[in-house]
Amino acid sequence: MYSNKKIVQSLGEILISKYIFNIIISPGSRNAPIIIHFAQHKLFNTYSIVDERCAGFFALGIAQSIRKPVVINCTSGSAVVNYYPSITEAFYQNIPLIIITADRPKEIIDIYDGQSIHQYNIFQEHVGMSIQLTEDQSVSGLWYNEKLINESINNCFLNKRPVHINIPFSEPLYQTTNHLKVNPKIINSIPTKNYIIKSSSIYKREKCLWKKNEKKMILLGLCHIDNNVKKLLIKFSKDPSVVIFSETTSNITNNKFFFSSIDELIFNMNTEDWVKLKPHILITIGINIISKRIKYLLRKYPPIYHWHIGENIIKYPDTYYRLTTYWPISPKCFFKNFCNYINIYSHSDYKYKWEKIRRKRKSKQKIFLKKEKSFSDLKVLFLIFESIPNNSILQLGNSMIIRYYQLFDKKKESIMSYCNRGTSGIDGCVSTAIGMAVSTSKKFVTLIVGDISFFYDSNALWNNYTPNNFRIILINNRGGNIFRFISGIRIPEKIFNFFETKHIFSAKKICKMHNFRYEEASNYNSLKKKLSFFWNHSNQPYLLEIKTHRYDNAKILKEYLLS
Repeated sequence: MYSNKKIVQSLGEILISKYIFNIIISPGSRNAPIIIHFAQHKLFNTYSIVDERCAGFFALGIAQSIRKPVVINCTSGSAVVNYYPSITEAFYQNIPLIIITADRPKEIIDIYDGQSIHQYNIFQEHVGMSIQLTEDQSVSGLWYNEKLINESINNCFLNKRPVHINIPFSEPLYQTTNHLKVNPKIINSIPTKNYIIKSSSIYKREKCLWKKNEKKMILLGLCHIDNNVKKLLIKFSKDPSVVIFSETTSNITNNKFFFSSIDELIFNMNTEDWVKLKPHILITIGINIISKRIKYLLRKYPPIYHWHIGENIIKYPDTYYRLTTYWPISPKCFFKNFCNYINIYSHSDYKYKWEKIRRKRKSKQKIFLKKEKSFSDLKVLFLIFESIPNNSILQLGNSMIIRYYQLFDKKKESIMSYCNRGTSGIDGCVSTAIGMAVSTSKKFVTLIVGDISFFYDSNALWNNYTPNNFRIILINNRGGNIFRFISGIRIPEKIFNFFETKHIFSAKKICKMHNFRYEEASNYNSLKKKLSFFWNHSNQPYLLEIKTHRYDNAKILKEYLLS
């Protein structure tokens, strides 16, 4: 049984032709043709998520995992706007989503009919493409709609950006047919490989700069780098004139070759030392750097040259206000071309100086951790990070959780970690993690999240799909401490209450409502015991709530970084 709306039939057939099968639907009436057509189709994996904001992030989690477009669909009106947070996150993470919104006929917009707003191009510059289909079911109308659908989905694939397809539906909405009435045209788009024109004068100049300069820093932000690029980076790390700083969101970890705890190295570094160590050439890959300190130093005391490497960049990412060369190619292409210029016999002591700082910092911080006996966020999270099982997936809450993981330098290479650092909001952390767990049933997916992020997105637990391999570790310090850490100045408590959300909530009743196994820990021995069986196989998803609210977490963290 299919919807009798020809445009819906065309849409379904085009999605199948492009191997797009995951669709997350939020219930409604105006999108009834979509629901009828897709929910019972044997080729589509359909999920019903009531809250559109959660649905968008749920889809983002699946797309993070499979690296292919995922469809979200909702009814008309305010439902559409609830997608916006997840769309902006997907846009800045380069995650492909296909947003299909049902709409009222255009002639009834602005005549005070229910659930009717201006939906076309509502997401404006946060999608790669926005199209408005027509209800015309004639041959020319179908040709027009199918052309637009093909264009938008191909755009989603090639540019790794969300696209918006807005479809007006007139009543009746629920009519069905047993036979398809369309045979849509399929337009394919072939991805092309990029390369460097070696005869260009600019390339020759940059090649000379690389050879000439003895302080080269590669900084990896939020990106998706495969093992081939990692192998190339390891080769570059053997050049004494090259240091490679990798943030958590790059998933490039190995202390022998890379510096993956940036703030540990530079948080306590004075201006004079940084000026001596700042790179001549800075090479950046990826987007959104978490470390505020490295951003500050690179902006205040910038390198001589800044090269950015990246495909699908619409606007130049001049993060440090000193961009000199943009390379619109893949990192693999860049490093393969520059491999010939690696000099493992270079007389530069650049990497040696950074390694000396790292050894000194590690020694001091090891002493600090031995002396620190409090059940603080720092001690708790370092124990948790050490306990994460190999070959599992880690989703990290925004704000302080991702910053603590940045400091942890014993990361296991077999663990993939993710965090919503496109726009860096807290609003969909739980939903994204559940979406990823749904699409990764053979591995444990663990979300480590702060209390404010968890309670804000607790509607994420309202679904019928959360698998038993899903784990949540909730750090409950009764209000979140990030603003005490990053503000840098003393703020009167009356004003500070508007930054920090104090509360007395626990996740126990939420877990009972959503059939999660629940445990809590409020001391170190209890936590160690519960972590010892936390990742055992279970017939329920499992939440462990850790209460650290008795300690001045911001103060302890600063003392650790200044030690």
